[in-house]
Amino acid sequence: MFLTASLTTAVLALPGLSGTVREASAGAIDGAIITVVDTGTGKVLQTSSTSGTFSFSGFSVGDYLIRVENDSCLPVLGLFHVSGDEMHSIGVVMLKAVPSDAGTAGAASPLRSQVRSERSSSKPPKVRPAEVRQKILPVYPDADRKAGVEGPVRLSMIILPDGTVDDLVALSAPDGGMAVAALLAVRRWRYIPTYLDDQPVEASLTVDVTFQKH
Repeated sequence: MFLTASLTTAVLALPGLSGTVREASAGAIDGAIITVVDTGTGKVLQTSSTSGTFSFSGFSVGDYLIRVENDSCLPVLGLFHVSGDEMHSIGVVMLKAVPSDAGTAGAASPLRSQVRSERSSSKPPKVRPAEVRQKILPVYPDADRKAGVEGPVRLSMIILPDGTVDDLVALSAPDGGMAVAALLAVRRWRYIPTYLDDQPVEASLTVDVTFQKH
């Protein structure tokens, strides 16, 4: 009996992902396809949104790529990290697609906002912005290089208090493959974090990763 209870608790404690999907100007999206890939094992999970919400369970600790698709919107590509035994929560805001957007990707906003505790001091805040200390160059996808597809991938992300990067999303990208390459590279960037009143805090940041054929 004790063993059974312990196993049940362990299963329930496995981390997962919950989120919302909406179109920037039209509200919640029903039936969006959400695909998640474990970057360590290659395992693929898929679900669809119901009334603009979705969830996954049973994740292992690690990095996950996410792709959200809907027939009338640009695909959204992002990357998040799962740790501990808590549900990871994000919000996906999609952009309406037009014919000229074929092959591109983009999102209307970050996956989430920075989280900060309320300040106890009435003094003006003392802020030292985050500074990058280690960059990893992305791998230029061969198909895009050969086809001459180039340009910037604009990413939004959260810099955590330990200087690591999480909850990345491609706000714009000339190609989905280039968006994934940029996400995988920037996830490995390291920062001196933002300091607020001499304490490291979360901070949101937008960066451009440019692919250029030489």
